[in-house]
Amino acid sequence: MLDVLERCERHPEEALKLVCGDHDQLCCHVCVAMDHRHCASIQHIPDVAKGIRKDPEFRQLPQRVAVLRKQIEDMKNDRKKNCALLKKTRTAIVDEIKAIRKKINDILDKMEKTTVQDLDRLVADQELSIKKDIESCTQMHDELKNITDDIQSKDSSGETPLYIGFRKCEEKIKQANEILQNMSNVVKYDITFRKHNGIEDNLSSMKTFGELNESNVFGKQPLISLFPRDHVFGTKGYKEYNVKMSSDKDTCDILGICELPGGEVVITDFNNNKVKLLDQEYRVVDHCDVPEYPNDVRHIGGNEVAVCVNIDDRHELHFINITKGKLVTTRKLSFTHRCYGAAHHGNNLYISSDTVLYVHTMTGKQVKKLYEDKTGGDTVVRFAISNDGKTIYITNYSNNQLITLDNLGNKLATFTDPDLLGPAGVHVTTAGHVFVCCWTSDTVLQVDKDGKTKLATLAREQDGVYIPKALFFSSRSSSLVVGGNKDTLLVINVQ
Repeated sequence: MLDVLERCERHPEEALKLVCGDHDQLCCHVCVAMDHRHCASIQHIPDVAKGIRKDPEFRQLPQRVAVLRKQIEDMKNDRKKNCALLKKTRTAIVDEIKAIRKKINDILDKMEKTTVQDLDRLVADQELSIKKDIESCTQMHDELKNITDDIQSKDSSGETPLYIGFRKCEEKIKQANEILQNMSNVVKYDITFRKHNGIEDNLSSMKTFGELNESNVFGKQPLISLFPRDHVFGTKGYKEYNVKMSSDKDTCDILGICELPGGEVVITDFNNNKVKLLDQEYRVVDHCDVPEYPNDVRHIGGNEVAVCVNIDDRHELHFINITKGKLVTTRKLSFTHRCYGAAHHGNNLYISSDTVLYVHTMTGKQVKKLYEDKTGGDTVVRFAISNDGKTIYITNYSNNQLITLDNLGNKLATFTDPDLLGPAGVHVTTAGHVFVCCWTSDTVLQVDKDGKTKLATLAREQDGVYIPKALFFSSRSSSLVVGGNKDTLLVINVQ
């Protein structure tokens, strides 16, 4: 009976005796005869196995397996938490759907009540007119009868009373004809009802209460949104959350914000050279120091984020993993140009560098310059890529513009507005909503998906906006998180 470890998996009756160096595979004699006849590097396992106990990789094998098993266990636990979170998300969305239904029902109830009230008013008016006509007819009918009865009773009293009765009756007849003529102008009183087709047409064209978008693509945060792509947001309220730590020496300067799948938020604090991890209540739960000047931060995938760092002539992208509430830097990429903003789509990594938007591979190799603007010093500050990768939005701080490109670098639109002064952060949701925050005008705007029109100014300085430089839309809480040169994050609840 062969030992399980030494048994060939393809040919269970045979023992593993050989190693094919060309294919780096363990083989039995049958394997060699069938698949490795032409291979030049076939060795006996006993010859290759000599000294295996002293091999450093063999000695580290238990530790490597233990680490890998721990990672697998963590992944399994993360998936379980993800499943529980999905159930909570479903419950929350169902509650929101029911709330929408209630609002629609309330609107329909109000429309029905108003329509019935209008109907009752019209019916009452017409009934009053009919009542007046009936009263006039009754009165004239009785007066004509009475006067003719009086004339007939005077038949033996001489001609004078008859003449007077005749003249009075002629007058009544004239009055009666006038009344009938006036009444005949209205054949009958009626009310008609013609429904507004737009109500049924609009409702029947909407198969659902909103869009449900999911994403499990590498680097894209799952998003479930009840807001259609053309939805114009309004504000429900503003709240500020303190993110300053006791060890911070300067006022916080938040240059980057992103959200993890579990709802935690990661921010970069430029002035204090820190990357901070916040819980779902925006409380700082951990941080890690960076050498100098952390700029943008983007969610890359899973629990990993990438932070742009510039130190003198060193321009780097630091990859940080978040495990059990701790931030750990795992690797770095270096560039020959400044690394101010970062994002990725598919297998491409996009980096903004003040005046240029570069495309790199995920290993850091430069592919091309996608877009360049030398009309100012900060013409390519931050950028955001649509979920389908076809549209790129760039903030041009120097010229107070929002630039919209296609994925080939062709300019599609240039947007300006009095509220768009010193545009800094830009964010596009998975559903396609575009938001911009502006450093100089202290504003937060929503712009249409084509990058041509302002849809709304959602916040100003009086609402708590102060030198805003980064923003992020949280689908979990239906809110915009805005950061700038301030110790607090501004959270704008939207609807």
